[in-house]
Amino acid sequence: MDTSPEGRIGIGGFKMAHTGWLTLMVPPRSGLGSRASHNVIVKHPFYRVDLPGMPASSTDFKIGRFALADELPKLFQEANVLYWAKALLGLVYDFIDHAVAGTSEPLPFNIPRVRFIEAGLAISCYQGNSKSTLKTRSIRAAFLLEEVIDSGDEDFIKFIHNGDPNPLLNPEQYGYDFALFLAFTQHVRYVKTDRLVFISDYQGMSCSMT
Repeated sequence: MDTSPEGRIGIGGFKMAHTGWLTLMVPPRSGLGSRASHNVIVKHPFYRVDLPGMPASSTDFKIGRFALADELPKLFQEANVLYWAKALLGLVYDFIDHAVAGTSEPLPFNIPRVRFIEAGLAISCYQGNSKSTLKTRSIRAAFLLEEVIDSGDEDFIKFIHNGDPNPLLNPEQYGYDFALFLAFTQHVRYVKTDRLVFISDYQGMSCSMT
């Protein structure tokens, strides 16, 4: 992970993002870590430490890191959300494919085929050198790794906010039809899970989502 100021590529409401590289001893055939020094985005949670005399709304604050015992559950929860998001997207496409198979007429429009970004949880362990501690491993740090989105000439767009299920884009804006499709996927999940869950905060491009 590049911890230099140049390596930090973003800071959100509760996570920071840095550039990084991933090399696995037994790499998969495709996806995250499939090649040596695979470029990744490294994320970790933080909390803001307000400066004395500054209002809570100020953009000037220090970055606080959680203790590992508090940080790990947050990262596991984030990784688990991504896991379920992929499963729920599969549920939507199963619904779509079943509906398309049941019609005799060709569709007058194209159905977007999208995916969530590849991600995983990376845990750094420390192993002692003495014989008595050779097999004893302890966790030193943990990070959430995400694939790098190469946008090319395409703009990175936020389609739906996490506080409103309606598209952020106006009807005349580029990507509005795609935002409507994402809103449709929310509706399918909400109905199919008996109003238990839907995914929001859609941003990305037409080939991937976060």
